[in-house]
Amino acid sequence: MPPGEAYGSQGQHQQQQHQLFQQAVHQAQQFEHQHGHPDQHQQHHPSLQHGPQPQTLLPHPQFANPYPSGNQQYQHQHQPQPQPHVQYVHPHSAYAQQSAQFYTSAAPQQQYPNYNNGAFQQPATPIQPASAPMSAQMQFVDPSYLQQAPLPSPHSNAFPASHPQQIAAMSVPVHRAIQPQAHRPMPLKASPKLEESRPPSRGTPKLLSKEPRRPSSSAGVTKLPATSHAAAHVETLPLLLHVAEDCFEKANAATHQVARSMTPSEVAEHHKLVATGLACLDVALKSNKLWPRLEARLCLRYTSILIEETTNVMEAETTLTRGISVCEKHRFLDLKYCSQFLLMKTLFQRNQKAAFKSIESHIADCTTYKHVPWIYAFRFLKAAFHLQSGTAADNHAIENLRKIAGIANQRGDRAIFVVAMLLEGLAHLSTMKDDWATRVQMCIAQVSKLQLDESTRTPQTDVLLLLLDLACSLHQKTHHISAQKLNTLQRRLEELKQSQDWSPQSGEMMLPINWTQNAQQIISADTSAVLRPGEDGVDYLILSALGKQEAWALAYAFNGIVAHYKASTPGRSSGMWGEVTRLLEDSKPLASAQSLPEALKQAEWARELSCYAHILTGLQASTLSDWAKVKTCLQAVEENEPRSEFLSILAFYLEGVFYQGTAALEKAIAIWKDKRFDMDWSGAPKPGASRIETELSILAALNRLWIMQEPNQTDDAETAELIELLRPICEDNPDQEIRTVYNLVLSAIRMNPPLSINQIKRHIQQSLSGAQQTSNTQYLSMALNIMRARLFENVVGEQALKSAKAGSAQARKSGNVLWMSVADGMLAQSFEMQGALAEAKATHEAGVRLANEAFAKTQV
Repeated sequence: MPPGEAYGSQGQHQQQQHQLFQQAVHQAQQFEHQHGHPDQHQQHHPSLQHGPQPQTLLPHPQFANPYPSGNQQYQHQHQPQPQPHVQYVHPHSAYAQQSAQFYTSAAPQQQYPNYNNGAFQQPATPIQPASAPMSAQMQFVDPSYLQQAPLPSPHSNAFPASHPQQIAAMSVPVHRAIQPQAHRPMPLKASPKLEESRPPSRGTPKLLSKEPRRPSSSAGVTKLPATSHAAAHVETLPLLLHVAEDCFEKANAATHQVARSMTPSEVAEHHKLVATGLACLDVALKSNKLWPRLEARLCLRYTSILIEETTNVMEAETTLTRGISVCEKHRFLDLKYCSQFLLMKTLFQRNQKAAFKSIESHIADCTTYKHVPWIYAFRFLKAAFHLQSGTAADNHAIENLRKIAGIANQRGDRAIFVVAMLLEGLAHLSTMKDDWATRVQMCIAQVSKLQLDESTRTPQTDVLLLLLDLACSLHQKTHHISAQKLNTLQRRLEELKQSQDWSPQSGEMMLPINWTQNAQQIISADTSAVLRPGEDGVDYLILSALGKQEAWALAYAFNGIVAHYKASTPGRSSGMWGEVTRLLEDSKPLASAQSLPEALKQAEWARELSCYAHILTGLQASTLSDWAKVKTCLQAVEENEPRSEFLSILAFYLEGVFYQGTAALEKAIAIWKDKRFDMDWSGAPKPGASRIETELSILAALNRLWIMQEPNQTDDAETAELIELLRPICEDNPDQEIRTVYNLVLSAIRMNPPLSINQIKRHIQQSLSGAQQTSNTQYLSMALNIMRARLFENVVGEQALKSAKAGSAQARKSGNVLWMSVADGMLAQSFEMQGALAEAKATHEAGVRLANEAFAKTQV
């Protein structure tokens, strides 16, 4: 085969190019002879002195492609163009030894730069074909910065709270590694085009050349053909990726502000930035310039943004499936597991049953190949799915957490074991079954025995353990023990206040996992949102956790609840809950959000905790007959618009308390009879109702009994019906405070037929015992005054006077103005029965003053 046909025939321009080339050589020789500058011409055209040189044989066409395993589509697009059969310069000549001239990425120049208004300036140097073997690489962009730079993975983790971190955008500059071109025919006017080349595995770059132009002449002077300065080719793929990451970074920087204000202009700007970034990634994914790993990483990044910012679940699943196929084909195990992790979260939004079935198969695969870190990740995700599914799946979540703890205990991953035990304790606390307290304490004991090991201690686990222990004591109504545990929590938070190990905006917890010997590459920088590579023999599992600001807010809320039971600090509770509101309204974000929906979740959590603090403040103010404050709290809750059912029913209950305290009895009765406070007549809790809904329904029925003591609201049949309904529910209720308030009501109301004196004494005795055990000042004040009213009315004796004095003293400790006026009235009557008229008059005047003050507080 002739050498010129190694790349195929050039077509109908073949003979014309050969003649033009010979003509150019002849003209150059005449120009040298006329102008007499041999040194200069030898420098520009050294090969013209030697004449034609032997040509170099080109390889056979089947060996012309140095990338035999490249992508077929890529090879087809970059198939070498046919070239003319021309004479080649010998590779050992001085002409071939001169380095080729390449054009920079500056703006393109005119077609003939050596001509200026028709005047000759200087002969141009023609493009000289370089002698290089066919296997030499062409013009490549170093893609290492794209392939090695960590690309972000999905943000949400196994446990909400939300909050994965965004990986830094790819910002390494493009480097061009220029190599000499393969041995090819030299056209009369070459137009080399610098291309950002691809890795060798995807095919051979196309060699581009333009059609030759006939040289022109001016003023009778023969001129050599000049090579045009063609515009340098700009690779758009890195630009698209840079623009996309810049858009996402700018959008995420303002998510907290947008989540707080939610103004239409800011939301539209955020959506515009996200849409621009997604469009750039979509164009990159649809291009044919992606090598496998970058394609898998872009699929993961594109899908994570789709899931976080949009509702295009089907498109996200399609893209993830494409990325998983690429990972399976090229054995990218790290990206494959990370993509499957994100796919499970996407599938759970659409079909929970299919998500559970699919995630179980992934856990089985990881167990077969002994990829323990991903076993942890998928099992934590499965436990989160069970907890989100509802109370019916709590047993499955607890079973899954126990399997995690068993694997962690065998491998020595103590941090994983600690977190699994703490989450199991939280699950038991939320179910509130018969033996919940014992199970929670067992989990706390399992964690506490490992807390002396500094390698397993993290600030988040320490605080979570103390919060769980304190919540358990509050549910058990052991308020003295709760005060001690609260002090321990406060000391630990003070120690961590300036700690660098716990960032104020950190919403993640890093759990170390021991390395497995001879393990495959299943963790990389691309999986850092779920599993993060580490050093010194450990990797890290990333879970969402409480931030420092969130932990302080919860500590203040618990502090107010504990302080509410202390008789010496009746107003301290409202101060603690006010601090919760102030802390949550701080301009600083609670945690670093990665998307607007995640920031909205954090803002919603802060808003709900603030609403809870306002409701607690209103309930505490109602015990002090401060109805103006109760009204203010109701308005604050209404402005925040709580969305959770828990806060909604609490606010509804507080509204009923407000109407009853301000003597709007008709409105109060309407609220207490609302269907949201309906109870099952069989005595069993209402199906589907939470524990707080059941307790509030009991309190609503008890309040109806109080109101029906008013002569205008008396209904003996309804009273007897309510008592029969409440007796099986309240007498054996596990909550001591429910039993106490039930005995208080039965000891105070009047029934038809009335209760016997022995029944009244029994109810008073049980209410006094319950008030002392729970350290409830309000209950104790009510029990003493009810005892005085039912047992010592119109009784002369020292015992009756002592009972009246005890009731008055305890009422002043409670701070309730209404009960203080009632107690002083009964004490004045006892003084009068004993003949102490002066004391009786002074006490009566004090009682009247307090009664007027209580009535004035109802006028709001």
